[in-house]
Order: sequence, then C-alpha cells, then structure tokens
Amino acid sequence: MKKIFIRSPYFIQVNEAGQLGSKVELYLYNKGNAVPILPTYVLSKKVATTTQLENTYNIANYAKEYIKPVSSIKTPIEEDVNCWAYCIVKRYTELTLGVYTLLSTETFVCLNGYTNYVDGYNQFKQNVYANDILPLTNINIKIYEKQGVFNYFNVWLKAPAAGYVYRWDNRNLTIPSDGVYKLDYINGTSVLSYALIGEANAIFSVTAETLCENKYTPITCEFINRYGGWQYLTFFKANLQSIETTNKDFNLLPSSVNYNVLQGQKRTFNQQGKQKIKCNTGWVDENYFDLIQDLLMSEVVLLDNKPVIVKSTSSDYKTHLKDKNINYEIEFEYNYGLINDVI
Repeated sequence: MKKIFIRSPYFIQVNEAGQLGSKVELYLYNKGNAVPILPTYVLSKKVATTTQLENTYNIANYAKEYIKPVSSIKTPIEEDVNCWAYCIVKRYTELTLGVYTLLSTETFVCLNGYTNYVDGYNQFKQNVYANDILPLTNINIKIYEKQGVFNYFNVWLKAPAAGYVYRWDNRNLTIPSDGVYKLDYINGTSVLSYALIGEANAIFSVTAETLCENKYTPITCEFINRYGGWQYLTFFKANLQSIETTNKDFNLLPSSVNYNVLQGQKRTFNQQGKQKIKCNTGWVDENYFDLIQDLLMSEVVLLDNKPVIVKSTSSDYKTHLKDKNINYEIEFEYNYGLINDVI
C-alpha cells in the first residue's frame, strides 16, 4: 500500500486521450471507522486545451484534518489511529460532457511527514518491503536513552500472511491487522524479522544505548519526525530554565489632593507569563543532525510530556573533524501560560 507524507504535495494525474476533463474522489477515514459512503472531497478540472489533456491534483493537504497526533503512549503496541489515516482515491475521466468514467481505485496510507526537496516530487519510493514494512524513523541513527526509560519508534506493518510471523528482538509480535505499531528501543542492536514460523528473515535493525547520567537530570523530548512517526531525543546535560512576563499599564488618577504615596502612579493589568528552557544533548554522533532537523521542523513537540514550541530557528551542522565533540543546544518555550486563563 503506497504511503503519502502529507506535509509535501502528492500528485494524482489523469491523462486520457480525448478527455474533456476529469475528477478525483477522496474517501478519508481513520482505522476503526467505516469507509465513507459519499466522498469526503471531490476535485474536478477541465482540460487546458485539446492538446494539453493532463490534469494534476495535489491530494496531500486534504488528509491533515484526519491526523491529530497529541501524545505518545508506550502501551499498547499499536499506535493511536489518529496519528495516520487512510485515503481511497478514485480517478475519473470525462470523455463525454458531464459523463465520468471510473479509471482506477487505490488506497493510500497518509502519514504526518514530509519529503526533502532533493528527493524530487512526493511519490512513494518502492522497495522490496515498503508496501508491507516501513520504519518511520532513520534506522541508521544510534539512539541514546536515559536509564530506566524505555522509548520506542513507529513502523508500518502489514498483517502477516498465514504461517508467517513478525519477530522483534527475538520476540513474536501480535499484528492482527495493517497499521502503525510501536517497537521498543532495547539496549544494543535489535532486529525485526518476517518469515515463516520457526525461521528468521531479517528486515532491518536498530541500535540503542542506555546511558547513566549522574550529574544532571535528563529530559526526554518527543516529536513527530519527517516520516510522520514519534521520535525520541534525550537531552542529557545541563539545562537553563527562565520565565518571561508581559503586561500593560495605565496611569492612575490620585485618590485626593493629599494622595497616598504608597499607591504609585501606575497600575498594571493583563499580566502574563511564559516559561522557557534551553537543553543540551550531550555528546552525540554526527548523524544526530538529522534528528535536530526533524525537531526544528516538527509541528508537534513534547518535553517530559509537556507541550512545547521549539524557539531555536537554526542549528549548525557539526562534525567530529571540525567540532571534535558534538553537542546541540535547543531552546524551547512551554506552550501554555503560567497563569491558567483557559476559557
């Protein structure tokens, strides 16, 4: 099943000889809900000229309202179905005025990720396992975790065929249906395999290392990465917390000619406050810059399970050759006021 990273355009094309126009119908829904009887959206176009027949539709944006990642929960093994969505696309051509002929019906998996400009336009990259198994993380990055905390990454898994089984770190996985699942990081290298029961056929591996930080209290950052999955990044070293306040003021009229000098001449109102924090990763590998990029580009970020906004807007690409030991400092602002004024 093809995947759409909805933060980048994804194009559906209709180009039939002699067509006057075309349309596409989109049926959007989350796993566990019924397929809509009527299309969620209908997009249509007329051809530009009799020699320019191709119609192109960008369908990526329409899935955004069906994807609402809020928090990561380590159990159960299946990820919250609101982190992704299905999109059934029906393509029609208009060969006779007002009469549409169905050309194809295809189901896509929509993920809250993006593709890079240098990768070209957003089309699903086929490989031997991509239809069935797609890790929603960069499996080449070694993940550092604080002691006593067990994080995970997301992976798209197709339900296994009869007689087959998924195994993760030598454990059988129960995958009853297609969906996005959670695989826990384990100290060392863990392997996902898919094969007949009793056999082993390695698909990919992930490496993690548990670190014991004796001086500082590590802070866990969770965010949606470029693949549309939850990503964990631990800030092991020193952090600096601060608050910032804002208000408005106005001049007071004296209560009498013989005014009270303790009253002052101004009064403040609409007093607001927000909290910020600067965090340091500690020494990391060169390829950690990919995680920093994903963090700076993410739309959903949690810090120790609290919503935050990434205030850092840039970061240097650090290398061992130039920088020796690599540490990244990122500034966050907690995404709520110090005063509860929610109404």
